[in-house]
Amino acid sequence: MSLPFNSLKRALLLGALCILFSGCAAPESGETTPTPDIALLETRTEAQLAARLTAIAPIPTATATPTPAPPTPVPTPRPTLTPTLVPTGSAPPLVIVNVLANGSANIIVPPWAGEELVLTHFIEPMSISAVRWLPDGEHIGFTSSHDFVFSRDNENNVFVMRADGSEQRMLTGQHVAPEDAVGPFVALEGRVEGSAGFCRVTAQGMASLVDADETGAFVIEGVPQEATWARAVCQDGATTLQGSVDLDLSRGPGEIVITAAPGGQGWRDVSFAPDGERFVGTHYQWRLDDAGEVVYELAGVLYDIAAGEYGRLELPEGMSFHGAAWSPDGERIVGGLSDEEMAYLWEWDAQGVSVGELYRIDNPEDQILTIMRPTWSSDGSSIAFELHRWYWWSGQKFRTELMTVDADGQNAITLLEPEWGWHATNPSWGMGGASVFYQLYASEIDLGGLMPVQADIWSVDVESLESARWTQDGGSFLPAVRPRAAGS
Repeated sequence: MSLPFNSLKRALLLGALCILFSGCAAPESGETTPTPDIALLETRTEAQLAARLTAIAPIPTATATPTPAPPTPVPTPRPTLTPTLVPTGSAPPLVIVNVLANGSANIIVPPWAGEELVLTHFIEPMSISAVRWLPDGEHIGFTSSHDFVFSRDNENNVFVMRADGSEQRMLTGQHVAPEDAVGPFVALEGRVEGSAGFCRVTAQGMASLVDADETGAFVIEGVPQEATWARAVCQDGATTLQGSVDLDLSRGPGEIVITAAPGGQGWRDVSFAPDGERFVGTHYQWRLDDAGEVVYELAGVLYDIAAGEYGRLELPEGMSFHGAAWSPDGERIVGGLSDEEMAYLWEWDAQGVSVGELYRIDNPEDQILTIMRPTWSSDGSSIAFELHRWYWWSGQKFRTELMTVDADGQNAITLLEPEWGWHATNPSWGMGGASVFYQLYASEIDLGGLMPVQADIWSVDVESLESARWTQDGGSFLPAVRPRAAGS
């Protein structure tokens, strides 16, 4: 499904590189920048100037098709003028990503969910592609390109923080926070090969970037002797090139060579196991093929926070992967798969061994279907997911529905069936499992999973199927409701 959009993605690459290397102006207040994605997965390209360069991705921001008309899904969402969501316990019941007055996008507690709080303090435009509570209800996980360059290879990383926004840390990418780096410190000399463009270089444990000169040579001062990697990110015309190299500075720094090439990797989504020490994430890699087109590979990766990757979800031959979620009891993982004929909810055990099909939907003659972003209710009895429809028979049309199914694959229900051109995405179960929150937006083109330019937060009652609108600012995204495990 990504093939029709490669030209669009490539054409937009120059805009993203402008942000990375030239400091393009931020969007006007109240606007958002869409989050690029791969084969229906979000990855983000944004950056800030000076020493704290914060993001890059292989695909730049895209422009959705905004519309001033109110949403008209079927059944028609009905605005809730007096929100009834109230905080319970010590942690907020719901968080969202919101574009603040200065144009930055941050995770917040909205005023209608309790005391209004800004939990992250990022200065860049939209860099967050998923927000998920940990099962303990006291921590929030998210994927973001914030400070991406201070991880070894990733463009998007997995983060976790406490519910009040404190103790934020990057879990992936062999990241070492600068304050945790210990001496002795050395000067690291080297050069970047493979790029004739402008390159920036850093090393594990560093808080800043160094510019390579026109020959690719660089010197990084104050590198921790225990650093295990160095990284370069380059702009070479319209192409993003990056590379990293292992370090062993115990024998002396010497001179290193970093080979930069088109390609990259990162995390699109994440779902934590009940122990909070493991997660299953949607991991992507990209490269350029012989024709210069971007080619992606997606995988469901099992990750131990202390030890790193320890397994991958087994995929049946010929199937594509679209995200997974860990069950509340820790025994099961469900994910979205698709092939040429059907869309599936698939099941794996906690070690990533394929159990088999849980639920499937046949493609109609005129449509291609994809099941994405499954999410479990807190009690483990139900699974909500997105059903993306691509109508290709006579003029391309797209829409994304919301559905639920019982944990045994029975009793599938369509919660929301928007009109063509509307998308209900990123479901999160409301407290008690009586409703599902989601973001709703309009786009007549297929964004391929990109974050839209404008979206608002809605919820749908799983019994009455009536919807309620919680925001009307066009800059609210990625609702995440605190799980019942925290006492909600």
